[in-house]
Amino acid sequence: MTDLIDLVHGSSSALVSPVGAGLHAYTVAGRPVVVATGTVDGAVLAPWPNRIADGRYEFGGTVHQLPITEPERTTALHGLVTEVEWDVVSVSGASVTLETRLDPSPGYPFRFLLTVTYDLGEDGLRVHASALNTGTEAAPFGFGFHPWFHPGAELVDAAQLVIPAETWLVPDERLIPVESRPFDDGSEVPLDHDAEITACLSCKDFRALRSVDGTVLDDAFGRPRRDDDGRSRARLRGADGRETIVDIDSGFRNWQVYTGDGLSEGLARRALAIEPMTCPPNAFATGVDVDIVEPGGTLAVDWGVRLV
Repeated sequence: MTDLIDLVHGSSSALVSPVGAGLHAYTVAGRPVVVATGTVDGAVLAPWPNRIADGRYEFGGTVHQLPITEPERTTALHGLVTEVEWDVVSVSGASVTLETRLDPSPGYPFRFLLTVTYDLGEDGLRVHASALNTGTEAAPFGFGFHPWFHPGAELVDAAQLVIPAETWLVPDERLIPVESRPFDDGSEVPLDHDAEITACLSCKDFRALRSVDGTVLDDAFGRPRRDDDGRSRARLRGADGRETIVDIDSGFRNWQVYTGDGLSEGLARRALAIEPMTCPPNAFATGVDVDIVEPGGTLAVDWGVRLV
């Protein structure tokens, strides 16, 4: 088993795994903020986050076929580096930098150098990530991260949540978006299936603080609301009154939220995944919000988490 890397700053600590460059734990004065569930624990999702339907997409006039890694839904899930052991470039008491190389592989014939740094400090835990195109041609790329957040109680049902986004990406049975529906959509609803979507729209609306109790989430949200500094901030208020704040920069255009209902017995709904994503699910296939990185170019993003 790969050794975890300990980071410490004052009363805060974090555990980072070289496998997937994953954030396994973050604790403030003994209070867990990020926890491990045994499922994609805090891993980097690249070169795409979430799912690609049937693993197929077209880019530059060529159809590419990725391996199907989620057979039950026939999708390519979570990119190519979640199970890769990254190289540790540098480590200090409160910071670690890891990197890995993406070489051409079936369905993704491109080259990248990926770098992630975790910094623990007075402002909480900061995460900086970059993808350098080391190949000779432009390539589609997306970043995502998959941390699991402690609800401040035994179950996520006891927590309250804010996801500052203007749209819900309506999923099909494979969790592939079929529509982007604004929460403030005032249009008439002429069809029965649209009526069902509209009825569900309100239960997915977490723009203002509301209880998670009973809500099943494995959903993507778009058009993040941003504060004056350009960052979007999700909030998870625990039953203990403490709030976890997750902030993302403008490079992230989507949130994914998962209440963990599909986790193994004893872990279901005991942690909440709040996932920053630069593009939505199935983005390689749809072309929506995919970053095209030119040879020698870099896609850089950062996000952070703190407990208040």
